[in-house]
Amino acid sequence: MSQSQLFKRKISVRLHPRLAEADKRGYCPLRLTARWHGQEIQEYTGERVLPQRLDKNGQAEVLWSADLGRVLRGHDDFVAINGRLSDWERDILGAFTRLFDAAPFQKVEKAALLAELFPKARVKTVAPVPVSQKPEDSRTFRQVLEEWKEQNRNLGKDSLRKYDQLATMMESWQPDLRPDQVTQKVAKEYQQHLLDLQKSDATIKVHFTGLRKCFEQMNLKADMPWLQYSAKNAPQLDLEIEEVRRLIRWRPTEEHLAEERDRWLFQLFSGRRYEDLEKFDKRERISLPLADGSSVPALLHAQGKTGNDAAVPLPPIAVKIGERWNWQFPARTWQQRGECIKEVAQQAGLTREWDDRLISGGKVIHNWRPIHQVIGTHTARHTAGTLLKQVSGGNKALSKLVLGHAEEDVTDRYAKDKARLLAPAILEAWQAILGEWYDKEPTQ
Repeated sequence: MSQSQLFKRKISVRLHPRLAEADKRGYCPLRLTARWHGQEIQEYTGERVLPQRLDKNGQAEVLWSADLGRVLRGHDDFVAINGRLSDWERDILGAFTRLFDAAPFQKVEKAALLAELFPKARVKTVAPVPVSQKPEDSRTFRQVLEEWKEQNRNLGKDSLRKYDQLATMMESWQPDLRPDQVTQKVAKEYQQHLLDLQKSDATIKVHFTGLRKCFEQMNLKADMPWLQYSAKNAPQLDLEIEEVRRLIRWRPTEEHLAEERDRWLFQLFSGRRYEDLEKFDKRERISLPLADGSSVPALLHAQGKTGNDAAVPLPPIAVKIGERWNWQFPARTWQQRGECIKEVAQQAGLTREWDDRLISGGKVIHNWRPIHQVIGTHTARHTAGTLLKQVSGGNKALSKLVLGHAEEDVTDRYAKDKARLLAPAILEAWQAILGEWYDKEPTQ
């Protein structure tokens, strides 16, 4: 029998949730297993899925298909998750095929396939922790961070969620590593691993902050210099005036896209973060009296850092958007919103090239893309701050009020007085930005 018959051009790829590692909500990390030529690799995909849940009638609703290796319709972000899982399968099949075709009479070795899949990350392997060093406290990174999140439920969803990427990365990098086994040497190797993967400095900083949270949660010393990572942030995308007007003029093709376009614009005019809209209360709408005896519509909300009240005057178009949706936008996840606004921007023709650069290890990696691929929920706040400064001759006070940035003067318990003084200038700035759309509704 020839070697070409011994080693077939075939590889099996299976995706399966790790039920034993489910969190308190039932979400499980998703692992990929590939087998070929008597070899096997297992990799965590970085996805967390909910295999099933109870429906309104108390019946089990299946959300994961073992046969398809995909989440089903009804699962959060099922389109995006399934797309990323398809990318995993495509990459593995492509890497295997390239190696097999290059040497069809030889076995494709595990090390070769890993090197093909992860050319930088697999250059250096990290020695496993010796058995003698196994800790008595065997909690995983995810378990420790879940405890921390449970004790800090008052924080915003973004703050609670962002350390999940540390837990997911650790599950892939060294599954047996535990938080109290992290030494200066291990931290240095982990930092290099993230740099090999070309993670941004901002992401690496989040990971090292997560490490410190783990140390603090386990009552370990956490102020060592080697647990610190300084990050340089890349510039954020801001839309130009004409691009904002183009979004307003665009005629939605589907209801959910109309909703997301309007929600994004409402964020722009109100300066709110995406999680702030989830907590929006109609009673926060106020009429702000001005010095000349007139009044303007405004939103009242507490600044996150000081707890002080901030009153943000609204241009007429923002009021019309609020009334269109009865001041209550349907709930959507951050991922769903991101996908929708990208589709909106693409249909609206926002094709300007933007350098969505990555700064990793202090080095800039350029990545030019059309802005419809880059725009996100937070782009609205960045755009508001930039355009308000641009049309007001650099008056930072306007953007500072609209974005709800903390006041340095802690004696200023209520920002309404400042809002009364700045409201005319803010509305004048929006009029300059919006032109004829200042007091109109976005196209339906």
